[in-house]
Amino acid sequence: MIKKIEDNFSIFIAIAFFLGLAFPGQAKTINPYIIYVLMGIMYFTILKMDLGSLSKLIMRPAYIIMLCVIVLVVTPIMFYYLSELIYPELSAAALIIGALPTALAASSLTDLLKGNVNVSLVTTIATSLLAPFTIPILIGVFIGVETEANASDMLIMLSEVIFIPFVLALITKWKARNFVSKTEQYFTVTNVALLFLTVFGPIGENSEYILENMDKTISISLYFVLLAVLLHIIGWYSSRGMDREYKIGSTVTVFYNNITLGIVFASSFFSPLITLAVVLYNVPWCLMLVPFQILLKKSRPK
Repeated sequence: MIKKIEDNFSIFIAIAFFLGLAFPGQAKTINPYIIYVLMGIMYFTILKMDLGSLSKLIMRPAYIIMLCVIVLVVTPIMFYYLSELIYPELSAAALIIGALPTALAASSLTDLLKGNVNVSLVTTIATSLLAPFTIPILIGVFIGVETEANASDMLIMLSEVIFIPFVLALITKWKARNFVSKTEQYFTVTNVALLFLTVFGPIGENSEYILENMDKTISISLYFVLLAVLLHIIGWYSSRGMDREYKIGSTVTVFYNNITLGIVFASSFFSPLITLAVVLYNVPWCLMLVPFQILLKKSRPK
């Protein structure tokens, strides 16, 4: 049963999206605690990891720097100019979405997809710490709007979500090795449940926006699917010449951004339309997992 859930986790994430729309009342009760859910995902992901293998990746700084540049600079600029050409109404939202750091759940997603978790973990930490500085700069340059975003507050929040579970996981590994080895088989399925909540909560919170603007919801979602396919291709080929595990890790790192942070950011500083657009990026974020996992299964070496 556990293996079936792990092998088909993307379907559960997609179901979470539709359940959030169907049961917004229940989903809204979860949303205030999403930050703790993200911390739980990071905790169980670190527990399962072989941290000793991180040293191999740290010895390749140019590779990590390249991924950070793709995530924090190339993607937002590309999104902005493509949107100016294809869907000008979405330019500001596309810039915000493109500028977001790698999702805190990226390491867990990479693990579930059988990729190199270290790629996602290192890039998540690096982009999360840099994004509070790069996002306001990009918005000021391309949108020409000064935001009230407080870089120090964002830094504190992101540091708490990343470093507290990181340290707790290290302590657990050190003090309770036997417990970790006996329960490790349940860590991945636990993360599937937590990922379910990270989709269910925000979608339910914003279900009114989505359902009341269905025509715009469909057109925006289709456009974002196009951008999602493009990012998957860029992510995969950014690890050209490397092992399959690295390609999976870089694809997840480039595409799966911290959309929960984006929703909070947009709703605090921008118009409802921009917020709606950012919320709708959840459509490809959730649903693209299904075809991506299927393609990986079909192309898996025998």
